[in-house]
Amino acid sequence: MLRRCSAVVGKVVTLLALFTAPAMANHIDSATVSVSCTSYTITLKASLLNPGQRYTIDFSIILTPSSGPAITVLGSTSFVANTSGVFSGTLTNPLGPLSGSFTLSGTATLTGLTGVPITFLPNDSLGCPVTPPPCSTPTSNVSNFNGTPINSGSFIWFNANFTASGIPSTGATIFFQSSTIHFTTSTQTFTLPVPNAQITFSPTATCASTSFDTLTNTWMTTIPVNGCDEIFLTGLAFPVPGNFGGKVNGNVTWDGSFSSDVSGVSVHWKWGAAVYSTFTTDYNALQVKPSHCATCAGFNNGDHAGTPEGVDTSTGQPFEKYVIGGARGGGGSNFTGSWSGTVSVSPLCKT
Repeated sequence: MLRRCSAVVGKVVTLLALFTAPAMANHIDSATVSVSCTSYTITLKASLLNPGQRYTIDFSIILTPSSGPAITVLGSTSFVANTSGVFSGTLTNPLGPLSGSFTLSGTATLTGLTGVPITFLPNDSLGCPVTPPPCSTPTSNVSNFNGTPINSGSFIWFNANFTASGIPSTGATIFFQSSTIHFTTSTQTFTLPVPNAQITFSPTATCASTSFDTLTNTWMTTIPVNGCDEIFLTGLAFPVPGNFGGKVNGNVTWDGSFSSDVSGVSVHWKWGAAVYSTFTTDYNALQVKPSHCATCAGFNNGDHAGTPEGVDTSTGQPFEKYVIGGARGGGGSNFTGSWSGTVSVSPLCKT
């Protein structure tokens, strides 16, 4: 009987010890971020970790401008918990440069657990100077659409290309900013903001390339100094809304301003527009052909500059398969739409 009581008491003591011993809770304590117009610094703290175990903290920072789409910055850091089961670390990354006013929000999450809101220092707002080029040359290119009705749910791929003269052997950078497209349908008037463009003529580049910088809303293109007969300028994927009205009435006007970091440069630009039944606004997924001459980096074809060479992830089919008639295109193999007239801008201001 005494042995049985002792055994019961032993089990109770063991259970009490289990309930009272500190349990590892894998806890993220805080995340604080200091944001500037060119970088951000995040400080993360976590505790009650298993010593020696590797963890990952994922974080997202959302910058909501006073107008336009929000910018989302995603990041993560991996670490091994120390012998005390705690972690504290600071990470600094480049950002932007940003222009305008933003409201800040975000979360940080220890993998698999509920996240904590990010605390922004000194507060959750950010103001960055708006710094347009010291001088720029405005330009306007007017054309029209064909009469094919454009159905809601489709996309219009507006794309522009150019040639340049006066590029020195040392290279140059051309900027296209403050760009908008204006047109009217039977139901309303549209003014569409177009992403900025930065084209670098590099003396060391052997192949043209294009990517989209989501932080600055800018198409970034690099081209050899000798250029090409068509160089991608900028593009806009416009999802056609339900109240579009089918047809565009009258002119379609594409405006913008050019500038350059060297003097004596002239630009000659034109644009097209094609309709796609399936498309994407993820511009890097489009894999836009950077120039008509680009036969390297996987572009071994005769497609025009601005052709979306990417593949739709949901169907596994190239976007080219989904081009249909409308805007300035007739479908088939007309992936950019027919070109407008060419407008020349010269001279460009030196920034």
